[in-house]
Amino acid sequence: MSFLHWLVHIAYGLLALVCVAFGIYFAVENPQVIAPVIAGNTLYSGSVGVWLISTLLLGVLLGFLASLLPMYSQRRRVRGLNKQLKKLERELHAAHQKVSGD
Repeated sequence: MSFLHWLVHIAYGLLALVCVAFGIYFAVENPQVIAPVIAGNTLYSGSVGVWLISTLLLGVLLGFLASLLPMYSQRRRVRGLNKQLKKLERELHAAHQKVSGD
């Protein structure tokens, strides 16, 4: 692994630690208790900080999952194109054998 790659991993790790520390600090500094109501259903009571961090993490997770969809469609397309390539290569090989056999 190159030095730059190693340095980037350390930077991402430090950024993750800073985000976690900020989230803990934010939750501790906002102890007001709320009970959100979504579509008429009252959710459990929790501090403002915990609710904000929870919704942030949910949004990050949903965004990550949404970003995976194009990757899976591209993989499926690549598999189909590989099958088509193999079929055409077999046809070409058979044509070469037929021409050289005559």
